[in-house]
Formats: sequence, C-alpha cells, structure tokens
Amino acid sequence: MAESVGEMPDTCSYHRMHMGMAAAVQKGIPIKEEVVLPLPDLMIDGRLCVEMSHYAEGLYRRLGTRVVAVDVPPMEHDADGPRLAAFVERQVRETLIPTLEEVCGRPFDYGNLSHVLSVLKQTATIRNRCWEYFKLIPSPWTLWDYGVSIAPVFYLMGKPETVPYYQKLEAELSERAARKVSAILPQERYRLYWDGWLPWAFLGLFSRKMTAQGAVPICGRYPWEFFPHPEAIEPEPDPVHSYINLWFDPEIGPAHNPVRAVRFIGKAIEDYSLDGMVFFASKTCRMWSMDAADIIDELERRHGIPGVIIEADMADSQMVSEAQIDTRLAALFEMIDGRRKVRRG
Repeated sequence: MAESVGEMPDTCSYHRMHMGMAAAVQKGIPIKEEVVLPLPDLMIDGRLCVEMSHYAEGLYRRLGTRVVAVDVPPMEHDADGPRLAAFVERQVRETLIPTLEEVCGRPFDYGNLSHVLSVLKQTATIRNRCWEYFKLIPSPWTLWDYGVSIAPVFYLMGKPETVPYYQKLEAELSERAARKVSAILPQERYRLYWDGWLPWAFLGLFSRKMTAQGAVPICGRYPWEFFPHPEAIEPEPDPVHSYINLWFDPEIGPAHNPVRAVRFIGKAIEDYSLDGMVFFASKTCRMWSMDAADIIDELERRHGIPGVIIEADMADSQMVSEAQIDTRLAALFEMIDGRRKVRRG
C-alpha cells in the first residue's frame, strides 16, 4: 500500500508499514480489524535515528498530523551523557510537555510517570535475573524467546501485568534450569551472538534454520538496550529527569559507536560463552550495520571467534533470501567447527 502511494521500496520498512496503514485507513481500504492503527492526533518525533524525521514528515504531509520533535543525539563518548541528557531534558520540559498539555487539554501527570517508572524498575529487575539464565550451558531459553518478551519492558511499560509476566517467566526458567532442559533439541552445539534488529516478521524462519543445526542465539545489542541498569531508575522526586537519563546509559545505543560496540560484544563473548556472531544487516536500516565488517574483524582478532553478515530485513519478505541465510550460517558453523578442531590439537 505504501509503495502504491509513492513510498520508495528501500525506505525503512517500519516507515512504510505506518505510511501504508495511514493511506489504507484514509482511503477506506479494508484491513484486518485487529491490526488497524488509529490515526494520531499528535506525533512525537523522538529522533533516535534519521528515519524518525521521515516518519514525521510523511504523516504531516499525508494527514496533516501535528508533530513535535525531540532530538536524542547518540553518544560518541561516555562522557557526553550528562550534556546530551540535559539537552534532551530541556526539549521535553520546554516543548514536548507543553504541547501534550495543549493537545490533551489537561496538565501533565507527573505522578503517573513516577508510577510507570516504579513498575518498570520492578519489571526490568526481574528481567535482568532472567538474563542470567543465558549463561547456563545448555541455555534454557533463546534470544527469540526474550525478543517476544520485550513488550512488558518497553511497549507495555508501567502496565500492572508486566511484573507478573516476568515473575512467571523467571519461575519457568528456574524450573528448566533445575532440570537442565535445553532451549533446543536434541542438543545445543553453537552459542551465537546476534547483532542488529530482531527479524520480527521472520523469527520462525531464522529459528528453524538455526535450531536445526543446534545453534542457539543467546544475546544481542538491540534487545539488550532496554534499561539494562534498572537500579538507576528513580521514580521520585523527578521522574522526567530520571527517565531521560536512562537513555544515556553507557550501554544504550552502541550501534552508533563501533568502539563501544566492540567493548559490549567482547564482554558478552566472555560472559555468555559464545562461539560465533551473526550480524543482521537490515537492507532498509543501513545506519545500524555500516560498520559490521570492521567490528567482526576486531572481535575475531581479540577473541578468536568468527562472525558472518546476513543481509535481510526485519519486516519486508521481498528482501529476505533463504539461500543466503543457509549459505552464511553454514559458513559460520564450518568456521566454528574448524577452530574447535585446531584448539583440540
């Protein structure tokens, strides 16, 4: 639908989904009721990536939707955090909150934001305990399992059901660990690091191709970015200040900085006993993966484990090649097996 109204096919596939949804709703084209998104009264353009401005411009141009922008620059160095957080906080207090109050017709509810952060802190704390189970060999769960469990931490942030969700998950992982149940059958052979977006529309495809070879994706930069240090969350006395500072944690957003990426992934290799790396290069989000080859080379030099790049997309099936997935994974497993033989002498 998006391409039929002029959106370029290599534009961010998230953008195209939203533009296609807006165009279809506007034109009265039938869509499954359970997936229809309401047209927005206001778009908050949180510019974490360059595509956000494209989103905002597209919705404004097509629908006349009002837009308020908040620039969130990536940190080049850890020391940049306080300065950038103060810059974002000024935008939120001086522009975003007044706009929200105008559009909604009521004062901003700081008390509710404190409540949201309190629930988030509980949820993310339990989530971090669940991460510890990835260190077990065999692992009782996979990165894909965690991928479909991101919503309680991020998209459903502050909802009362999020804490019970992770409590049940932690209990299940504890039981599986006690019984030494592996996430895959018949056995875990390769423990993998995954870099980039999760392939949301193709989790089943990637899962089947990996688990058939005994490969378990264990951790990755993108899903590890959501509030890795919940102990830093302070719901009181200033929830706005606390929330903004969470986004300038040194472990947040390393995709824009290869030096920090090498540091993060190198630690993950040691902590999670990883055998290899898969870098997922989204064809519609080149910014994330433009330094993937250099990062792989540096990590291979430092830690001696191989990596491959798979080019696909997180949503657009036209950009996913099963043959390429098979070829790249086969090459990775051959390299891992070869190095194991060398180490055994």
